[in-house]
Amino acid sequence: MEILNIEAIRIPTITDIIDIVILAYIIYKLLVLIKGTRAMQMIAGIALLFFASFLSGVFHLNTLKTVIDSTISFLPIAVIVLFQYEIRKILARMGTYSFIKNHESIEEHIIEQILKAANMLSKEKKGGLIVIERGQGLGQYIETGITIDAKISFDLIINIFEPKTALHDGAIIISKGRIAAASCLLPLSSNPHLPPHFGTRHRAGIGITEETDAIAIIISEETGKISFAKNGTIMHYKDKSFEGMKNHLIGLLEMENKKGSKKNLLGKIKEAFKK
Repeated sequence: MEILNIEAIRIPTITDIIDIVILAYIIYKLLVLIKGTRAMQMIAGIALLFFASFLSGVFHLNTLKTVIDSTISFLPIAVIVLFQYEIRKILARMGTYSFIKNHESIEEHIIEQILKAANMLSKEKKGGLIVIERGQGLGQYIETGITIDAKISFDLIINIFEPKTALHDGAIIISKGRIAAASCLLPLSSNPHLPPHFGTRHRAGIGITEETDAIAIIISEETGKISFAKNGTIMHYKDKSFEGMKNHLIGLLEMENKKGSKKNLLGKIKEAFKK
């Protein structure tokens, strides 16, 4: 009878636990980044290849196993080629990510001006796309538009999105508390799971939040609905009150509200593991 050697069992140390937690968090963030993209389908296909290789070895299907293993040997190159978009996005996010967010805050009265304009555009069914810069710079997208560099105001936003004017196409980008540019071109989302009725405006609003950590406010020209996009996910605005919409945007921007109820670092980490 084999005797279990208690001394051979290694008790996990604090370092081991921290190591596991960090690795689990990194895997979680990677899965969040590729969720809903074609990368998820490709990962499932790769997992199926490894499973087929295992089964062919168990049942001694040597020819099949040789073919599958030869295919797997080219996977590192294939991953770089096929996942270049996802890899670029992950690296960009890593370069701007920190546990304690250090986004430049936007004053509350500026948020009110933005949302009042969005509400007016919604009522009049005039399309609009407003992008708010956060931690990751949007300089390359600002350069595609017409430089404004003006103070944010209700009247200016309404005039920019007035139909048949020179600036109403494209997006306005808010950077450092000012309207940096208008008529900006944004990357379109390639997410295959988006509803087919989404037009260019919605796909551009989602696309910029896939590429960066920006927040996009999208006003539909057809329905007048106001939507928010963050991290490649679109959220339709349901709260009819202005205060509710303002609090929702403040929450998306991870800003401190009037009561100072800003989440601390420990709270953010706990929330991340609950998702």
